[in-house]
Amino acid sequence: MQDFKKYLDPFYKDLPHVEDFSDIDKESELLQEEYPHLEKVTHINAKSIKTLLPRLEKLQEELEDQIRIIEQETGDDAKDAKSIYNKILKEIRETVERINLDLSKVDNPYFGKILFSPYESKSHKDMNLYIGKFAVTDENTHIPLVIDWRAPIANIYYQNSGPTNNVEFEAPLGIRKGDLKQKRQFEISRARIQNIYDAKSGNAAADAFLLSQLKHRLGKKLTDIVATIQAQQNEIIREEINKPVIIQGVAGSGKTTILLHRLAYLFFNYKETIRPERSLIVAPNRMFLDYISDVLPNLGVVGVNTLTYLFWGKRVLDWNNRYTVSTEDEDLKFKEYKGSLEFLDFLDKYFEEYEVEILEEIPYSRSDIIEKRYYELKKQFPEISMEERINLAIDYAFAQKQFKTKQTGAYDDTFDLENEKRREIIKYINKKLDPYRIYQDVFKNKVLDKDLCKYTLKGLRSHNAHRYFRMEDLAPIVYLQLKIKGTKEFKQEYVVVDECQDLSFIEIATLTMVAKNGNITLAGDLAQSIIPPFYIKDWNKVIDLINSLGYKDVSYHQLNRCYRTTIEIMDFANEIFKERFPKSYKLPEAVLRHGEDIKTITYSEEISDLDNKEIENFINIIKEEFNKGAVTCALICKDKEHANAVYEKIKLYEDKIDRDIVPYSESDYKNGLLVLPVSHAKGLEFDSVIILDMNEERYPETEYSTRLVYVAITRALHRLTVVKNSNKKVSPLLQS
Repeated sequence: MQDFKKYLDPFYKDLPHVEDFSDIDKESELLQEEYPHLEKVTHINAKSIKTLLPRLEKLQEELEDQIRIIEQETGDDAKDAKSIYNKILKEIRETVERINLDLSKVDNPYFGKILFSPYESKSHKDMNLYIGKFAVTDENTHIPLVIDWRAPIANIYYQNSGPTNNVEFEAPLGIRKGDLKQKRQFEISRARIQNIYDAKSGNAAADAFLLSQLKHRLGKKLTDIVATIQAQQNEIIREEINKPVIIQGVAGSGKTTILLHRLAYLFFNYKETIRPERSLIVAPNRMFLDYISDVLPNLGVVGVNTLTYLFWGKRVLDWNNRYTVSTEDEDLKFKEYKGSLEFLDFLDKYFEEYEVEILEEIPYSRSDIIEKRYYELKKQFPEISMEERINLAIDYAFAQKQFKTKQTGAYDDTFDLENEKRREIIKYINKKLDPYRIYQDVFKNKVLDKDLCKYTLKGLRSHNAHRYFRMEDLAPIVYLQLKIKGTKEFKQEYVVVDECQDLSFIEIATLTMVAKNGNITLAGDLAQSIIPPFYIKDWNKVIDLINSLGYKDVSYHQLNRCYRTTIEIMDFANEIFKERFPKSYKLPEAVLRHGEDIKTITYSEEISDLDNKEIENFINIIKEEFNKGAVTCALICKDKEHANAVYEKIKLYEDKIDRDIVPYSESDYKNGLLVLPVSHAKGLEFDSVIILDMNEERYPETEYSTRLVYVAITRALHRLTVVKNSNKKVSPLLQS
């Protein structure tokens, strides 16, 4: 029999011991005060698990019985048996997920506590409230024992560093005011209190709690930060819906976690308006998507669509694998133009002319009726898509002819001919409304620069039933699709976009167009634009674009505090960038945490060309990082070619390193030694980072090199090493 318990957190085996608090040494009054509540909550959470475990065993038995039935049945009976099997399997998966969620609630049921004294209360009683990831209620009294972090009253916890008079929160019945008499923070693991931080002295205790949490971040995918959400982060997470939000945040400021926690907050507070299965996360690559994949499930959210723009765009266009990204060389000047606001305006004007052309060339003697009806519908019902207007206008024209024939009583033997003509018109319209063909026609008509047209058509070619396109052409084609079909069938109830600074204006436009009621949050860092041609240099242009799409109330936030790296790493980075970034750009401010000094090592050649002696030395450097406790160590290279060369060299020493060596081509964020270009490291973080071959040839004194080095340095959580080459000039970026 299959044992699905192997998918459970092994912690479930320790439940009997965890529930027994008799051996707890409550040596202080503080622990004596706090443990009774923890015991009560633990018993309630454990009770749910103890109910579900037998249910899981029963489901396993039912699944085995169903397998035997399937083996014996044939035809429709076998089909029905398989359907039942799939239903049982689905329930097993849901049960496993539920048990694991409840186990996390036992492990760490809450992280905060507030004592709130309301001004207007009939009982005049203080409210003693514990705050956690998930709510827990006493099943007998229905009194909340733990408040969900997304509940309105929890806002008091996040917005105040310690006891504060005259605070308020927005309750369902209106604003409630009072005094925050106590804020307490807990570190709880395996249902045992590890530390308590009493924020009686203002920021000191809160900072100590945050510092403790930051130090524990080792070798993990992105995790939730509900215990340490800072006041400014909380403000963004709890922003109202139905308006676009833009976040400009320095490296390590928590942009990605804010996006995901904002989604979790909205799904909790607007259940009837915003649903996970109708929402979308757009991220730069598949490794990044894997890196963030645990956050929402850990917050109890499942079903959100997580895609790169490429896969989302192909989904909108209903393109299968016959549509392939072209490998033709890029021209950055042309690429920038095709992602620009200028080209967006050109597409609008071109499409208006194309609309007229389609209607004028309909192969039908009564096309004037279709054209007239089309424009009547466009004026009366502007929300109807172009495709739908044309089809309604065609229906109208043929209905008019039939009506006239019946009215006059004339004999009509042309029914089949009319149907044939109708099919001919529909075929013509479908061909004319193919967004790929329309986009090709844009460049065939020679309205634009001749070299641009030649370059673009070279990428837009068909071969052996395959259609090719450059990535820069995808968004304009999606834009045309939305103009043809409208946005209704593609609407998302919420859209979040990470690493937005590397999107084109047209990509941003298409994502905004499908965000229902302007429900979109965009996050990025202009200093981390490392994918040429750097479309976005000023967020004001993005705001203007969103305004032009009908959303005037755009909320903008700027985050300057870096929670990822140590003060030493951030100081090293800022020394390089302070004279190279525009004065308007605010450099990151490191938070609290000190670490080791930055290490610089020199080898004669680049890593991929080292002789046996020096490569052995380098392998020992890597091993030392893992010996110091690193779970992830990244060798960050200039580009893909550089990363490939390094990987081919280093993988020969996998046995000596005694860790998995992971190339950037893998889409999973794994523990071990990761070899990747800066472009694939962006958005991720690693315990240790080693930046390879910092020579002038690879990193000259350019804006692009500066951005690459900025991203590379700020990936490090705890330690940073820079490798130089004695046979090449050192990068001028290191000569600050």
